[in-house]
Amino acid sequence: MPDTLERMMFGFIESQTLFVGDKIKLFDYLEEKGPSNCENISRALNLPSSSLERLLIVATCINLLEKRNQNYQLKSEWTPFLSRKSDQYCGEKFSHYWKTSYKIFDHLKTALEENKPQWDKIDKQESSNSALVNVYADFIYLNDTSTREFLETMWASGYRDSVELCEKFTFDNYKNLIDLGGATGSFSIAALHANKDLNAIIMDCVDIKPYAEKKFHEHNMLDRINFHPGDMFKDNLPTGDMYSIGYVLSDWPEQDCLSLIQKIYDSLPSKGLIVILEKFFNEDKTGPYLTAMLNLTMLLEMHGSHRTTSEYMDWLKAVGFTNCQTIYSSGEKHMIIAQKK
Repeated sequence: MPDTLERMMFGFIESQTLFVGDKIKLFDYLEEKGPSNCENISRALNLPSSSLERLLIVATCINLLEKRNQNYQLKSEWTPFLSRKSDQYCGEKFSHYWKTSYKIFDHLKTALEENKPQWDKIDKQESSNSALVNVYADFIYLNDTSTREFLETMWASGYRDSVELCEKFTFDNYKNLIDLGGATGSFSIAALHANKDLNAIIMDCVDIKPYAEKKFHEHNMLDRINFHPGDMFKDNLPTGDMYSIGYVLSDWPEQDCLSLIQKIYDSLPSKGLIVILEKFFNEDKTGPYLTAMLNLTMLLEMHGSHRTTSEYMDWLKAVGFTNCQTIYSSGEKHMIIAQKK
């Protein structure tokens, strides 16, 4: 078997080694203590050395760790991303994929056959309502653990890119940002830090409110940002001169997306802005890698798909938006901005 196919076949073991290594704080221990042998690591992590050694061998084989004279250490290039002490730590991204996406992908074949999400297969229940928004109420926000893990993943996937995007484009001519589906405020908080005269309202499910307000407090934004519980598809939108929709359009079918864009257009004043924050496909949809992976994930978890920038711009122009432009971050989240006539 070719090496590439072999790596694909055993890719699930690599991802579990990464997720579990983070969960047991293996990487933090090695960063703090330096090179250590299996016996010392097993005592520190309170794990049997014989089972831990198997994990260490795989972690070394896939180049997460390196081994010298029986001592294991975290490879230096991974330290900024796998040490909780680093401000680049990305382990928060693992929670939803480890606890939820990993399990639901066991039903990929069924998802392809049925062309719909597979939540009932892993939660052993049916949605209480056929409405698409009940995916969140019945599954993602089912309890504190699932809610917190999802929101941590979304924050970690969006905040750094949002900071960079707000450095590349100024919103200093705008006063009131309405962040639809803004969760705990990764984009709103970044925009407010960069634009001192801007205030924001996040409109999202009521379940998110305490988690969002905790973030507002952490970033000293309680006087500039408010949480507005509601359904962006059904309820009236708060009034603003700028609306953002981050990781929303990739969740829902095309008709729902077009209806929401039209609703935003109708709510905006002249010269008002719409901001779309998403992962974008390249024009022939051969990548990038992360967009392709999450596009397939959408099949199992939601009702939408990822798209190219030209597809989004076609939607915006059809509704009446002008001055469309795309701004790319160095990460995974990018931005399309358009203006109402």
